[in-house]
Amino acid sequence: MNAARSSTPLHFLGQFLRNPRELGSVLPSSRFLTKALVDEIDFSAARRVVELGPGTGVFTREVLQRLPGTGRLLALETNQSFVSRLRVELPDPRLDVAHLSAERVHDRVRECGWSDVDVVISGIPYALLPRQTTARIVQSSWGALAPGGLLVGYQYSPYLRPFLQRIFGNCRMKLVLLNVPPAVVFVSRKAPAEVRPPLATQGS
Repeated sequence: MNAARSSTPLHFLGQFLRNPRELGSVLPSSRFLTKALVDEIDFSAARRVVELGPGTGVFTREVLQRLPGTGRLLALETNQSFVSRLRVELPDPRLDVAHLSAERVHDRVRECGWSDVDVVISGIPYALLPRQTTARIVQSSWGALAPGGLLVGYQYSPYLRPFLQRIFGNCRMKLVLLNVPPAVVFVSRKAPAEVRPPLATQGS
């Protein structure tokens, strides 16, 4: 087994003990959750992908395995330890790891010179964030996505559903019982014809 991969759960646990509100779980996501989430993405069409809260890179690695050679993956992470680790362990030219809040995803996409992205993946523990922060992240993700673009993420409760329903107008949920703890995968798609969402300052 690769030493870096085998140390990932211990590193994740150490970061959880330092800041449990930032991670939301004591364990990284299982292969069952990873597959359930990443299988929602059509990699024959996805070329620009954003990951919010990559942590130790469980989803990042799987996305890079499936992403075409011409694709790009932008990962936004607020934990500097995870940022440094990902940059060392995943020296893939398609990957850009930024030490930045997910609230700035739309701004960062434009800073990259991209008009929009095809997919936003989210592993952020929204239930531990202020409601207005969650609304701003979802709205910024909506703004970064191309018409018809996909937001896919997971939580350990249905908490995120009303935010996605309000801003995207749709939300499909899938329960992954084999993950520990069981998780919910959320899938929302931006409408092909753009309609501006309500302001995040309105709350949920």
